[in-house]
Amino acid sequence: MIDLVTRDASNDEYKLIMIEGRPWSDAPEQLVQLREKINNYAMFVLDEGLLRAYPESAGHPLCIQLDCVTPPTAEAQELIDVASERLLDYGIRFIVNLLG
Repeated sequence: MIDLVTRDASNDEYKLIMIEGRPWSDAPEQLVQLREKINNYAMFVLDEGLLRAYPESAGHPLCIQLDCVTPPTAEAQELIDVASERLLDYGIRFIVNLLG
């Protein structure tokens, strides 16, 4: 399930926004959940789920944005960095947005 899809009018980019409302911790299950969520978002784009749900997104730049309430832990940041590199291979940016 995708939390939110928006279009950024400033750069015509479609953003798939995932929300982590909990503070980051060292709990292994939080990293597992993050990995699964990143994979789900990537597959939504790569399997053309985004195009089916938002046909107007065709040809636009794409970004997956992780909104979170605290900065990621070192372990979470490592996972984010690996995901960012892999997603760039498909032309998808991955960014972290700290809320508040």
